[in-house]
Parts: sequence; structure tokens; C-alpha cells
Amino acid sequence: MRRLILIPILALSAQAQALTLEESVAEAINHHPTIWQKYASFEAAVRYKRAAVGDYLPQVKLYGGVGYESVRYNSGQRIDTELDRTEIGVRVSQLLFDGFRTTSEIDRLDFEKEAERLGLLSDAENLSLEVSRVYLELSMANKIVELSERNIKEHQEVLKNIESRRDKGLSSDSDVAQVRARLATSQSGYLSARNNQMDKQARYYDLVGQLPKDLHDPQPDFEFVPTNLPDAIRLALENHPEIDAAILDTQAANAQYEREKSDFWPTLSLELQANKNDNIGGIEGPDEDARAMLMLSYDLFSGGSTTDRTEAASWRYQQSLAISKNTQKQVEEGTRLAWNAYEFIGQQRGFYRENVDQAVKAEQGYAKQFELGRRSLLDVLDAKVEVFLARKHYITAHYNYNIAAYRLINATGYLMESFRVDTPEAWTEEK
Repeated sequence: MRRLILIPILALSAQAQALTLEESVAEAINHHPTIWQKYASFEAAVRYKRAAVGDYLPQVKLYGGVGYESVRYNSGQRIDTELDRTEIGVRVSQLLFDGFRTTSEIDRLDFEKEAERLGLLSDAENLSLEVSRVYLELSMANKIVELSERNIKEHQEVLKNIESRRDKGLSSDSDVAQVRARLATSQSGYLSARNNQMDKQARYYDLVGQLPKDLHDPQPDFEFVPTNLPDAIRLALENHPEIDAAILDTQAANAQYEREKSDFWPTLSLELQANKNDNIGGIEGPDEDARAMLMLSYDLFSGGSTTDRTEAASWRYQQSLAISKNTQKQVEEGTRLAWNAYEFIGQQRGFYRENVDQAVKAEQGYAKQFELGRRSLLDVLDAKVEVFLARKHYITAHYNYNIAAYRLINATGYLMESFRVDTPEAWTEEK
């Protein structure tokens, strides 16, 4: 089966072209600013983690300086000299132990990086749902515009027939006026449908970056639609990226707590240093030295700052736990709402289909009875309105049912997969 491959940069043709729903989703994900914003945040998180890993490696610093030095006394000995002082040296330090601060920081940034990646996938899933909804709503709007045009033509035919009957003395001017009033109503309804159609086109352009043309009539892949509510909730809780991202945020908060606790421990490092100086301390001539030392640093008192930061990190962890639980509740609630819409709109669609069949039969029967003088013109016009509304309701239910199906697939986190859309490797692998 053909899959649409997303790439970070994709050239777009300015010319409008017919796009399937799947292609529209791919275009939106490739170019929408929301996705690029989230992708940039993910890339930043990747590099922050790499920067933290660098603390494991030796740190090499070259330093130097030149300037004027005036010395009157050196270790109690009067010197009273003015010299041009120069310094140059190199220092190599290797961290041996920092109370697990670096380890905890790397863990924290790794969790945050993965949370950003899952947030990116979640945003792509939600954008896919929005594109699906607008695509189907635009298709629905196109159908309703066509239906409205047909309704106008039918009223025009009725008006022509009634005017002919009036000329023959079989109908009155009031009958003609009544039909013309209904015709004006149908024309007003057409303009309303066109306005809605143009709004959907504008929304489609905002999401996809192209003007819509010759839209296809998409059908959800019902293999991805759960067959019952318990399965839908289970899939959502197991697979939805927002839940996994919230869990990772909790783990990141815990790692931050461990990082803040590291300040209660001493820091131990190995330092190698060599200096080549001149005119130091008021004594003319070279001053060179080299040393290798184990350096220990232990913060005995910091005004309570370490304790406060640790407690603050602990509360951040509690906050992230609450957010994670709330995210699970929201995902479950969204899944229930999506299931309810899918279930009940599906049932409504069957009734609307029956409504169309019966309304058409009634209209045909009323038209024949009108010719025989057994029905009034008002009955015929009302029957025509009933057919129009029945067809409109069925079209609306048909597309809303498919929208509800996509919404349910999105609630379980499988919408992009159902479209056979592959995410870029950059979303899953460090470059």
C-alpha cells in the first residue's frame, strides 16, 4: 500500500491541484507553522541533552593576559617595582564526582527531549484531525451547494408550470406569488450555502497552503475504528502520545529533583594546569609552574538555597503527577465523547436515509394529486421543502459520521497511521 513520506522541506506548487485527504494531511504537516514550531522545540531539546553529556568529558581551557603591574611589597619584602606582566597557561579538568548532578541532568533532558517528540506527534495527530474535519466539511459544503442549486432549478420549473396554469386560468396570481416567495427563499439558502463553502475553502487554504480543487470523497479506514467503547478507551490510554508525553514530563521532574539534591554532595575533579608567566609579583623574569591535583569542593552553607530548590523541585514533581493524571482523564473523556458522536450519528444516518426515501415518495405523490386537484399548491411546495431538508440532513449526517470516525481514530492515537503517512526520521532519530 502506498505511503506518504513526510520530509522537513518540500517544495510546493503555487498552482491549485486536486489532493486526496491523505495528501492534504501530508501537505499540512510538512508546512504548517504549528508543526514547525514544535519541531524546532524538539530539535532544541536534542541539543540541550547533547550539551549536558559534554560535562562527562574533559574540559580544556587556555587563558592568558598582559598588562601593567605595580608592586610595593611581596610577602613583607619591599620591592617597589613597576613591570609589564604577562600570563599564559592551560588548564585541563576532569569531573570525577558531582553528587550525580550531571547524570540526573542528562536523564532530565532526555525525558524532556522524548516528551517534546511525543508532543510533536500529538500536534501532528491533532492537525491531521483538523485537516480531515475541514476536508470533509468542505466536501459536505460542496454537496449542499449542489443541492441548493438543484432546489432553485426545481422551484423555477414549478414557477414556470404555475405561470402556465395561471395563463390558462387554472391557477391564480396568489399561487404564482407563493412560488416566487419559495424561490426567493431557496435562492437565499443557496447564498448561505455558498458563504459557508467559501469559509471552508479559506480554512482549508490556511491548513494546507493550497486552494482546494476537485476534492475526493474520502472514507475512513474502519480497521482502525474500535468496535466498542472499552476497546477505544484501552487503545487511547495505551497509545495516545499526550499520555506518554505527560508521563515523561513526570520523569523529567523527578530527575530535576535528583539534580537539585546533588548540591548536598561534594564535587571532586582532577585538574592539570601549566603556566608560563613573566614579571609576576614584582619580580622580574619568567615564572613557570605545572601541577596535577585532586580538587574537592563542598558547599557547607548556602543560606538554605539548596534546601529550598530541592523542595521546589519536589513540588514540581507533584505538579507533574497531577498533570499526568489530568491528561489521562482528558484523553478518556475525549474518547468517550468521540465514541458517543460516532455511535449516535451512525444511527441518525440510517433514519435520515429513510427520511429521504419517504419524503421523495410523498413529493411525487403530492405532485400527481395536485394535477388531479386533490392537493393544494402549498402541499406540493411543503413536500418539496421536506425533500430538500431530508437530503440536506442526510448529507450532513453522512459527512459528520465520517468526521466522527476520524475523531475516534484520533482519540486512540492512530489517525496518521490510518492515513499511511510516515513521519520523518528526524522526528525519531538524533541526527
